[in-house]
Amino acid sequence: MTAYLDSYCGIFCGACSVRSHGETGRGDGLITCCGNVPKSELACGGCKSDTVYMGCRVCRLRDCAVDRGLTHCSDCADYPCKMYKQWYSAAKILPHVHDAAQNLELIKRSGRETWLEVQKARWSCPNCGMPFSWYEATCKKCGLSLTTQAYSLAGMRRLLCRIALTLAYIRAKRKISRRERKGE
Repeated sequence: MTAYLDSYCGIFCGACSVRSHGETGRGDGLITCCGNVPKSELACGGCKSDTVYMGCRVCRLRDCAVDRGLTHCSDCADYPCKMYKQWYSAAKILPHVHDAAQNLELIKRSGRETWLEVQKARWSCPNCGMPFSWYEATCKKCGLSLTTQAYSLAGMRRLLCRIALTLAYIRAKRKISRRERKGE
């Protein structure tokens, strides 16, 4: 599976919990919130790949960018549109979404390759260089605490995340099933 580390919306798929779980089998704080999602379906090569996680397969931003032939949402004359702003509000529950708009700015200003290098450094253990996902609290290679680098899902945010991700998965399954019945 070819992995694509950038996304249309600006999040760094290289640190995605689902992508990391699919490659390594390791879980993190976000994966624990996906308790009702079959572990076999927690895999992805990034939203620009051929192997896309169920929730991302039905992402309206992804569909829009693909339909318009865009590399990133910020390439659109309508950016930031109402749909992007609505999606971006998910940062209240999922902190990694908060990085998206500034990531798109950096991509536009410095280019995709420079941004990817910045992201790879940001999401690698400062001690041993092992890549880690958005919600990994400890480096799986050297044991270093990553609590100052990674995001946390605790308390009410964890509960909301668990509910939201379960509902999103169920909706995505239904939507994919309808698409398949229609032959799309």
